[in-house]
Amino acid sequence: VSNGVYQVGGRAVDGVMTNRVTVDRPVTVRSLNGPEVTVIKGYQVPGITNGVGAIRCVFLTNGAVLSGFTLATGATREWRDDALLSQQSGGGVWCASASALVTNCMFVENSAYDGGGAFNGTLIKCTLLGNSAAYRGGGTYGGTLNNCTLAGNSASYEGGGAYYATLNNCTLACNSASYEGGGAYYATLNNCTLTGNSAGEYGGGASSGTLNNCTSSGNSAK
Repeated sequence: VSNGVYQVGGRAVDGVMTNRVTVDRPVTVRSLNGPEVTVIKGYQVPGITNGVGAIRCVFLTNGAVLSGFTLATGATREWRDDALLSQQSGGGVWCASASALVTNCMFVENSAYDGGGAFNGTLIKCTLLGNSAAYRGGGTYGGTLNNCTLAGNSASYEGGGAYYATLNNCTLACNSASYEGGGAYYATLNNCTLTGNSAGEYGGGASSGTLNNCTSSGNSAK
C-alpha cells in the first residue's frame, strides 16, 4: 500500500458496524514505507466518540496479516446500541481470532466500549498510544502482544493498558484505569516493564493477573 491517509469509505461485515478497511480473507496487507507515512483513519462521533455512525479502522479475519500502518481515531458503537460484541470492541482493529496478525503498527487515539486500540488477535512490535475504552482495556482487550509498547491508554473501569491479554516483553507506561488495573487487569505478563501506571482504586501497575519476571516501578493506586 502506498503512502497516504486513508479515511474515506468503509464496509460492514458483522452487523452494521462500518470498518474503514475490511480484510475478509487470509491475505497480507502491508504498507510500502511504514506507519509514519501510511495512516488508516476511522471516525469518532462528535460529542460522544462511540455510537451510531462511528467507524472502526480495520477488521481482520482469521489468518489475515496487517503490517506497517498507523490506525488512528477509530471508534465503535456503544454497548446500548447493539448486543454484538464485535460492534462494541476494537476501535483500531477487531481481530477474529489469535490467527489474525498485526505487526509494526501504531494505534493512536482510538476508542471503543471494550478494547480501545485492539480486540483479540496477535500484535507484534506494535505501539499503542492514547487509546481509550468506555469500559475495559484501553489499549487492548484480549489477544497476545509481543514486544509492544502501551503508553497513555485509559479505561473507565478496568485495564487501562490491557485487559484479559497475554503480554510478552512489553512496556506499559503511564496507562490509567478509573477503578482497577492501571497497567493491566486479569492479564498474564512475561518479562514486562510497568512504569507510572495508575488506578482509581486498586492495582496501579496490575491487578488480578499473573506477572512473571516483570519490573514494576512508580505505579500508584488510591
